[in-house]
Amino acid sequence: SHTCRENLILRASLDSSAVYAIPNAVDTSKFTPDPSRPLGERINIVVVSRLVYRKGVDLLVGIIPQICQDFPLVDFIIGGNGTKRLALEEMVEREQLQ
Repeated sequence: SHTCRENLILRASLDSSAVYAIPNAVDTSKFTPDPSRPLGERINIVVVSRLVYRKGVDLLVGIIPQICQDFPLVDFIIGGNGTKRLALEEMVEREQLQ
C-alpha cells in the first residue's frame, strides 16, 4: 500500500524515487457487474485475503454473526489461508452459519 511505502521510506531513510507501491491487480473490466442481469435477493460479501490478524480477520470473526443475524439475506464467501483460519472455522461452527 502507499502507506507502507511512505512508512518504509521514512523509517529506512530511503530515496522515495527508489520505492514503489504495487497496487492490487484487479482488472475492473473483467470484474464489473452486468447491469442487464437482475439482482438476486441475496447479497454476497466476498473476502479473499491472508487469514491473519494483521488483515483484520479477528474483526470478521467478531462481526459476521451479528451481520448474519441482522441481515439474513447476506452470505459471506471467504477465501484464503493463514493463522486465523481456525478462528473463522470455529465461529462458523459455533454460530451454525454453514
